[in-house]
Amino acid sequence: MKKWIILISIIAIALIAFFIAKPKLSVNYYNKGLVFFDSAMYEKALPYLNKAVWYNKKSENALNKRAQTYYQLENIENSLMDYNKVLIINNKNNDALFGRALVYFKNKEFSKAIADLKEAISIKNDIAEYYYFSGYAKSNEKLFNEALDDLDQAIILDSLFADAYHQRGIVKANLGDFTTSVKDFNKAIELNDQNLEAYNYRVKYRIEKEDYTGAIADYDAIINLDANNQDAYFQRGYFKLQIHDFNGAITDFNKAIELNPKDDKAYRKRGNAKAGLQKFDEALVDFNKSIEINENEPETYYRIGMVYMNKSEPAKALGFFTSAINKKKDYFEAYYIRGVSKAMQQKYEESIKDFELALKYNKDYADAHLGKAISLGILKKHQEAIACYDSYIRLVKNNGGAYLNRGISKINLNDTQGGCADFAKALELGVKQAQEMINMYCTSIKK
Repeated sequence: MKKWIILISIIAIALIAFFIAKPKLSVNYYNKGLVFFDSAMYEKALPYLNKAVWYNKKSENALNKRAQTYYQLENIENSLMDYNKVLIINNKNNDALFGRALVYFKNKEFSKAIADLKEAISIKNDIAEYYYFSGYAKSNEKLFNEALDDLDQAIILDSLFADAYHQRGIVKANLGDFTTSVKDFNKAIELNDQNLEAYNYRVKYRIEKEDYTGAIADYDAIINLDANNQDAYFQRGYFKLQIHDFNGAITDFNKAIELNPKDDKAYRKRGNAKAGLQKFDEALVDFNKSIEINENEPETYYRIGMVYMNKSEPAKALGFFTSAINKKKDYFEAYYIRGVSKAMQQKYEESIKDFELALKYNKDYADAHLGKAISLGILKKHQEAIACYDSYIRLVKNNGGAYLNRGISKINLNDTQGGCADFAKALELGVKQAQEMINMYCTSIKK
């Protein structure tokens, strides 16, 4: 009997010692796990944190840290479970509220994230990250004014918070405030010149302002950060094309094609650059390669047609303009230039039909009004021609050639006064041929 009493006593003492030691063991394992966590060695941290939780299932620190570890390991479900456990133990644990908000954020459950962040801020209102993520979540819910307030507060709390400036720039852009938006992107880049996304957003502002040189500079920075960014080479080449740096554009399109040989756009734009250098045969090779990859892009056929127009081969060009139109029924530029190609072949009636189709799809397309006016004038339909010149001049007021041609049509209708007024305007705009018309028809205003 005494042996049993002694045995029971030993077991009792052992159990008491175990339960006394459990909290200490939990803390010890937690601290070991923390060392690995802080070194971003999450897989090594997890076993220690598991033991810390096993020894103390109500340890908010251990559960929180394990939840963070699961989050870093992309085990979102377990992370959420641990945060929920912490909040059952203590619903005012702001770290758990913030962590759970990040889980909701990752799951794109932005309204839930906003609710948790609001609660976390009510408990501790001096942490910039809480306001930043709240603003970020609200911007995803298109609550831009509320998001702006949160991001303002994040920056007040931390004036060096690069991501907050970046996100505030996005919010301001969505509110239409592009001027101060770009200032925020500038600040974000100043604080973190490795921020690719900030460059990408700022470049949109530069494009909006037609600041192509600035856009090129931003793509320089993007490429310095990501040397294999195919889209950046393509975009930089595109903007070099806009400022007529054709050789620079070709170099960038070469790299874009090297990185993605199936990019029909890069071949097409490189063809445009080669055409700009009047390397028409090389341009045709690129356009044909673009069609080989993607036969459904109307612009490529249009560009081939333009090459033949530049080579003074309008008959060859015409078929390509027709192909472009067949693939895009409202392609008003293609109708217009097909009309020009027909006029160059003295098919004036047909050209007028194409100019009218161009105007059907874009009534303010000035070149189509002018093309139609010229063809009508050649056909001696001067009254109709004058009406078309009127429409053109309302849109383009400084084309001396249009005044000269309208004057000729007026003279043909015996409107000498009107014709001479147009010749005078043409001369004022620098058309020397107008002086000959004045000498011939306008003796009263002869220079």
